[in-house]
Amino acid sequence: MTSSPSFVHLRTHTEYSVVDGMLRVDDMVAAAAADEQPALAITDLSNLFGAIKFYGAARGKGVQPLIGADLWLEAEGDEKQPSRLLLLVQNRTGYLNLCELISHAWTENLQRHQACVAWPQLAKHGDGLIALSGATWARSGWRCWPVMRRGPRRRRCGWLRCSLGASISNCSVPGKPATRPR
Repeated sequence: MTSSPSFVHLRTHTEYSVVDGMLRVDDMVAAAAADEQPALAITDLSNLFGAIKFYGAARGKGVQPLIGADLWLEAEGDEKQPSRLLLLVQNRTGYLNLCELISHAWTENLQRHQACVAWPQLAKHGDGLIALSGATWARSGWRCWPVMRRGPRRRRCGWLRCSLGASISNCSVPGKPATRPR
């Protein structure tokens, strides 16, 4: 690997994201290794089906595997649709908590045929996870930015920073249709 700063993909959907993923795990890992990327994340939509295959493939190519998932968060208050939040695993506890969040979402909290994570569940199972807010569907991220926001959203954003151990707000290119909040 090179000593210069490297780019790492933290938001990738593979063939295991049935609705919107097309990347094959082996091809994705091979491309990251060829590009000398030190690490690569798998963050499929509401599942960890490809995590074991990805972990083995990445380790085999000398790429640090990062495991996570892109999750739907249930709508609250005046919100009409669920939003998205990407969670990355920090350690074994985080992996087990992510498994619990996904399992609970699929078995106990389907909304409009989507497995949605409830905020109380996220509060209960947040240890060992890093949250990345942002991207196209993530109202959880763009509502955190304005300082003048008050009420439950502001408290929720503060909770996100404190309870998960770490959170990162993504940046997008302003004005691009795919990056505007909906």
